[in-house]
Amino acid sequence: MIPLQWDRDLLPEHLWIASLAESYPIERIHKPFSDLLDAIDTVWPNNELSPSLGMLTDFGLVPLEKRTEFKTKYRDLIYATFHKPIGRLLAFFPECPAYWLIDQEVLEEECPLKPETEIPILRKLVFELMPGKTEFPGHIRTIPFQRPLKHGKMHFSSHMTDILDLLPKYPTECTEDEKKHVQSFTRNALNMTFQQLPRYQDNSWPKYFWRHCYDLVVCEPTIIPLEGSTFLVQSDLESFEKILANNADLVRKYIENLHNHLHPDLYDPTTDEILFGLFARALRLAIVICENPALWSRDMAGIMLRCLAETTINFAFLAKCGQPSDFSAFKSYGEGQEKLLMLHLQDNYPAAVSLEGRSSKEISSDLGGFMPELIQIELGSWSKTDARELAQKAGMQDIYRLVFSPSSADIHGSWVSLKHSNLSYCTEPLHRFHRLPSFSEPPIYLETILAAFRICERAIEIAETVLKYPKLGVSLSNDLITLISRASASNEEDN
Repeated sequence: MIPLQWDRDLLPEHLWIASLAESYPIERIHKPFSDLLDAIDTVWPNNELSPSLGMLTDFGLVPLEKRTEFKTKYRDLIYATFHKPIGRLLAFFPECPAYWLIDQEVLEEECPLKPETEIPILRKLVFELMPGKTEFPGHIRTIPFQRPLKHGKMHFSSHMTDILDLLPKYPTECTEDEKKHVQSFTRNALNMTFQQLPRYQDNSWPKYFWRHCYDLVVCEPTIIPLEGSTFLVQSDLESFEKILANNADLVRKYIENLHNHLHPDLYDPTTDEILFGLFARALRLAIVICENPALWSRDMAGIMLRCLAETTINFAFLAKCGQPSDFSAFKSYGEGQEKLLMLHLQDNYPAAVSLEGRSSKEISSDLGGFMPELIQIELGSWSKTDARELAQKAGMQDIYRLVFSPSSADIHGSWVSLKHSNLSYCTEPLHRFHRLPSFSEPPIYLETILAAFRICERAIEIAETVLKYPKLGVSLSNDLITLISRASASNEEDN
């Protein structure tokens, strides 16, 4: 079984049925629907085991040699049940399986086809069907169920008394809950039928419909904020910038003040230097986010948060659980990567230099002359485990699960990041709300900046409690939490 995509594969098939609702009361469209398909039964191929369900693809199965006679015999019926509701709309789709039912003479007698008149009607029809399970599309999708019933192709178990009682009452004598029950049952039954019938397997009509729609109407790109997010609006910008500037100033002064309060082991400073470096990196990343508006958009903030989260997890693990061998492995891993770069430059790219502009000889000199020969190269990670395990041991599972793992999408440019940051929606219903490349700045989501402050506070908390660093004494996140609450209320009012 392959999951069906209603809007892509089934919606175009139901356009005729939905169009009947424009000409007939919705509770009565089963009558014209049945009248036309009863007539189709007279020319339906004998080798087709399943009756027509009223899908547009079905009309293409009527043999070519029978179509002219059928149109002559049922001219008035075709006009009332097909041409009038949808003929002028499908006239824009010459490869539609039901195109042969459109009376070209009537089209010539009527007012000329005008895209500015017909296309909005089609757009409205598609838009109303798009949800799939709401009241209008829910009812439209029950209509074809009468065809397999009429032809004896649908069988029920004796214990299915509830649905057997409701079917004859639908829709006028059913409660809202009973309607939904009938719609759910018929929808599932028809979906199974749809998947089993060979004539629907290649989706020729849906493919043609959506691709041809692209030629009929132009795209309407727009950025749609993530549902549930609190994004920054212009009225909050001044307060936001003040909070960030204040936090950046607090963190910068705190780092400068550390110089006078730390007591490294000068005999073997490696452990202290690694902890100092990781802590300073975490706080610097937070400052960089605060002071650079280009990093406030969702994708850039995600990249920075991923770096900040990884740095803080490493810092937390080494501060809480680190053994001498862990610190040695951390330093050796970094030097091994430098040695690897040196060897690449030396052996494969002798004319090239590193990103900092260093040659292989200069890197060798920085590593200590003959010392590179003794350095081991580790191609995995410094801890020979993953960040998830380090986070678990350091009590940082929440940061790993809520920041590190999700923001990895922004580091690697995976689909989750692309769809939220590098693509915009086309709001044209006839384009299925597809996505377009976008270079516009994504909205600034306050939760991403709050995450940076909270991670920074976790690093400071560990430094204060475990390593006995001086206390910062203030919160970096409280003011932003207040702003988010206010902005969230404003967003809800606007929506």
